[in-house]
Amino acid sequence: MKKLIKGINWKYAFGELLLIFLGITIAIWFNNWNETKKSNKIELKSIKEIKSAIHQDILDINENIYGFSMRVKLYNQVIEHVEKDLPMNDSLNTKLPYLLGVTTFLSNEGPYETLKSRGLETISNDSLRLQIALYYDFEYEKIKTNEKQHYEHYINYLKPLMIKHFDLSNYALKPIDYDTLFDDFKFKQTINWALRTDQYMLELYKNLLKNGETLIKELDDEIALID
Repeated sequence: MKKLIKGINWKYAFGELLLIFLGITIAIWFNNWNETKKSNKIELKSIKEIKSAIHQDILDINENIYGFSMRVKLYNQVIEHVEKDLPMNDSLNTKLPYLLGVTTFLSNEGPYETLKSRGLETISNDSLRLQIALYYDFEYEKIKTNEKQHYEHYINYLKPLMIKHFDLSNYALKPIDYDTLFDDFKFKQTINWALRTDQYMLELYKNLLKNGETLIKELDDEIALID
């Protein structure tokens, strides 16, 4: 046994062990590097998809902000005419068709659902991941919930009064009897309620727009870091 041990070339054996160790280490490093590269590629793809979706949503958000702004102006003008007993004029007449407006948020949530299926941890930046989750799971849901209530109010209260008081044969939306319309207490109450709800919805949309624009900036910064 002693002869066998003495016969071992320790320098050669150590060199062999070192080569094996280095080979395993390099293989592990390369595998980790390759996995990191794949993860970064998926993360970058997810971030770009989210950014594109928010860009599309902002177009719809701006349209809805315009719609709610016009209805708020209309409701304020109707209330002014009622309170001051003003006659019908061209300014009010041109705005009346906005009573028919119903706003629906056409959100593009596909990329976020894809991200959730991949796992939210796909986004390595904790702060950005939280911002994305809050934007979709909180801000979006708040808009959708309130928009549903707004639509129910329109169907149950405002629409029946329009059918009762307006000529709906064309888009001009002319009052059948202007004096009777403004003497209707239920109509006045409904318009006041519509004004409050539309003002609230308008602020929700403005807030969503602000948060969306801020999130796009954060996404751009993250893309610059990864890409």
